[in-house]
Amino acid sequence: MAKRRKVRADRVIILVLLVLLGIGLLGFGAYQAFSYFMNKEDKPAPVNNDPIPTETSDNVKVSLVDYEVYTGDNENLGFDFIIAELKFEGQGPIFFDLGKLQTSEKIYLNNVSKYLNTLEEKSYRVSKLGIVNSVVSNEDSYTCKIFIPYTTDSYSLRLLNSADASMIEFDLDKNVNDISTLKFETEQEIEVGNTNVTVSSCSVSTMMLHNGAEYQVPATMNVYTFNIHVNNVEGNVMITDARFVRASSEEVIDCMDETYESVKVGNCLGKKLTVGDNGALFFETFAGNGSPDYEGFLMLMFSNGNDWVKIPTVLE
Repeated sequence: MAKRRKVRADRVIILVLLVLLGIGLLGFGAYQAFSYFMNKEDKPAPVNNDPIPTETSDNVKVSLVDYEVYTGDNENLGFDFIIAELKFEGQGPIFFDLGKLQTSEKIYLNNVSKYLNTLEEKSYRVSKLGIVNSVVSNEDSYTCKIFIPYTTDSYSLRLLNSADASMIEFDLDKNVNDISTLKFETEQEIEVGNTNVTVSSCSVSTMMLHNGAEYQVPATMNVYTFNIHVNNVEGNVMITDARFVRASSEEVIDCMDETYESVKVGNCLGKKLTVGDNGALFFETFAGNGSPDYEGFLMLMFSNGNDWVKIPTVLE
């Protein structure tokens, strides 16, 4: 009889423990639910209004809007080129790899920097044409201008799209422009005492060094380069200061100091000028679009002179 009571007492204890455990779990669940709703009200989930484009090349249609053909200096450059206005259309945000476009001469449009660099070295201002080197848009339609070099003597050039096997054909006898319209030359001889130097073409430098290490030019900036060739000099003569002054606003842009240079030419600021030497002066400013505000004067101060030498020019 006592044994039966003991068993019954054990069952009561177990039952009480189970009830207490259930109450505890219910309380914890209620606390979790309360916390969730409180946090949901106080801390709303962030909203992404600027989706990151994903690669949709397989679904992007490329069509021709318009184009211009630039010829006339093939002997000097080794190529001519097309500025094509293309329309990219997709089902959502667009990221189109230009490597999917190749000419019938097997030039891939994501690999044209050597042609653009050659044009800059020869003082042709392709930047004024508004071309892009990447096709990225949060919209489902994007129209832009693309640079297309070619060397063919044929009357036509084809552009193949490996994404969908489509093709665009250009008639090279139409919409022809003389490339000389893109040429810009400062090319002025400057004489200060017995020193004579030639200041030539302003160009945009993309590969710069700072204290011998690679300098990454910010995307919003351009580094403008004026090349200096020393024709004649007597004595220890230097360019001690240089500025670019905008014609419209009279804003003064100081020359980058001697710790900066390009991979192609050294900085000649503050260095002794020697006959036959080639150097450059560099100016960093916000990237522009060739507006009249970029017209102005290159100002040079020589150590053997007392006045600024003023050269009308433009940053493009």
